[in-house]
Amino acid sequence: MKVSVATDRLTFTPLTDADLPVLHDWLGREHVSRWWGPQRSLDEVVRDYHPAQRCFGGVMFFLIRLDAEPLGFIQRYAPIEHHHEGWWLEIDDPGVRGVDVFLASESHLDHGLGSTAVAAFVDRLFEDPQVTEIIADPAPDNLRAVHCFRNAGFIARQVVKTPDGPALLMTLPRPE
Repeated sequence: MKVSVATDRLTFTPLTDADLPVLHDWLGREHVSRWWGPQRSLDEVVRDYHPAQRCFGGVMFFLIRLDAEPLGFIQRYAPIEHHHEGWWLEIDDPGVRGVDVFLASESHLDHGLGSTAVAAFVDRLFEDPQVTEIIADPAPDNLRAVHCFRNAGFIARQVVKTPDGPALLMTLPRPE
């Protein structure tokens, strides 16, 4: 069953130190770890997601909130700032931003909440006039994520090689 959620009920709050134990719990959930990697220790989550990491590669981490309640996680990044790590070598436009997302509760999946959250988040990214396009790169067999991004307006372009394996490069151009 799809649910209708007004985007004004969604907020994106920068990840804080206090959020890291919650993120650690979420990353250990089967429906998340299947795509985001194996269970990590809290120390590893602190190392990888500490808000100070925002300084590197244009990465910013956010909690998705629905009526102020934590719903999931979303991050944005500048792909060209990660070429040295072997990521998104086919992207050379400095105005491109990328997003990754997951919903924390399995009970929230398959209701349109992810697509609604992604659409609201990219609208905010496009408020920056320097942003030319948004990309997403789900695993090709992560059909739930592919569907989420497609429903948010992204178009599947090609399968690309990444350090984590094949990814389906999906794009959303800046609205005219």
